[in-house]
Amino acid sequence: MTGVEKLKAFAKSPLHAWLGLLTLGAGLATTSAIPIVIGAALYALGWVFLPDSPLFQRWLAARKQGDDGAKLREFLYQRRQIYDALRSSTRARYDQLAGEIESLQGDFHRDPRMNAEIVRQRSERLSNLAWTYLRLLHTGEMLDRFIETEDPAELENKIAAMEKEIAGIAPGSKAGLAESMQSRLTSLRSRLEKRRGAEESRELTVSEQERIAELVKLARADLLSNRDAGSLSHEIDGAAIQFDRTNDWLRGLEFDTSPADVPEELAAAAPLKMGN
Repeated sequence: MTGVEKLKAFAKSPLHAWLGLLTLGAGLATTSAIPIVIGAALYALGWVFLPDSPLFQRWLAARKQGDDGAKLREFLYQRRQIYDALRSSTRARYDQLAGEIESLQGDFHRDPRMNAEIVRQRSERLSNLAWTYLRLLHTGEMLDRFIETEDPAELENKIAAMEKEIAGIAPGSKAGLAESMQSRLTSLRSRLEKRRGAEESRELTVSEQERIAELVKLARADLLSNRDAGSLSHEIDGAAIQFDRTNDWLRGLEFDTSPADVPEELAAAAPLKMGN
């Protein structure tokens, strides 16, 4: 927190309210010039010393904890909605991966090669991968539903028929009808393009889901081998950076309706399993 941010927070704190009441308020209550001047001086000194006082720091910490708790509850609620909307077979896939990651995190804690900071960092990375995996499952199902509603062969036949019909309209005649049909043709072409794009996006979501599952299995295999902790940590970090690009892709995809820009520390703080 910068100095300016600290002063802004102090201005909104109960400590500032009490400072104003006991200094300016008390001085004004006397209606005498000297107490008012003394109260103003004490108020100014309070602004100098109280923002760095332990009392204010404790208030800041409590407020931050409350804000963080509220953000976590909101994230858990949104995440649960996404999870509950999945098909039962898809939820089972998430539950399996979450269980594997939790087990791996437990092994991290028991591994003497890893210090506490490495354990924390790697566990947070894997927790964030679980959140990315859930987003990919959710987006995959949204794409499935769209793909099921649009038959590309039917769209292609409609486009061909309408192109032929428009071509049969004599130039300069039936201008209103030709304009209407041209607008419909544009809409059909747009739907076909979106259908083809959805198929490509669906293939990518499946590939990324499999890549995350394989990474977790690889991390477990490496942990059980004689490789040093530094090499294992480097691989997890490298893979996590790649999945940052996956999150960027999901953020720009219209079929992804999951919360965007969830901080890593927030996703890491959430329990992985969500079974009933």
